Amino acid sequence: MKKWLLAALYSAVLITVFIYRDPIMDYLHQHGSFPILVVLATLIAMFPIIPYKLVIAALGFSFGTFWAAAVSWLGTMIAATIIYALAKTVLREHGRKYLGRFKTLESFTAWTETHPFVSVAAGRLIPVIPQMAVNVFAGVASIPFWLYTAASGIGKLPGIFLYAFLGGEGMKHPFAAIAVIAGYVLLLGTMFFLYKRKKLSV
Repeated sequence: MKKWLLAALYSAVLITVFIYRDPIMDYLHQHGSFPILVVLATLIAMFPIIPYKLVIAALGFSFGTFWAAAVSWLGTMIAATIIYALAKTVLREHGRKYLGRFKTLESFTAWTETHPFVSVAAGRLIPVIPQMAVNVFAGVASIPFWLYTAASGIGKLPGIFLYAFLGGEGMKHPFAAIAVIAGYVLLLGTMFFLYKRKKLSV
């Protein structure tokens, strides 16, 4: 009964966010209250009708890189914690079914068994891995809460900074934006190289 209630609540919120997605984005642009922005960012991260990258960029355009990154990071961390808790408890079986849709998680799953911290942090960095899937996976796999939180917090920072900077400074400083993008790509390339090297040495 509890699972059906949560599913119904999730669906209701999802539909509501979808219907009012344009007013939500307008509200994000017009209101600078930090707590309200964090709450809205959390809701959008939990019910991703609007791509979160666009939300970060919009916040960057409206409030600058630092505040956009701070709001986005707090919002997505709160959302990640809530989804993790639900996946670990009442929605465990639904979480397993959800994860079955993503073939990209197969190698991620194997790596997580021996390197949980690095795996979660890497999952936050790699663009092709859905962030919701990382949240659900960590809960279903019962990765320790503080390890998951620390790895998520660190892993989310580069991507959030990238989109906040592009939204806030990308048009004014195109060469700096290119440099930031290049740095992010270099970070991903280095991480992939180290992963392949470690895999070959095993």
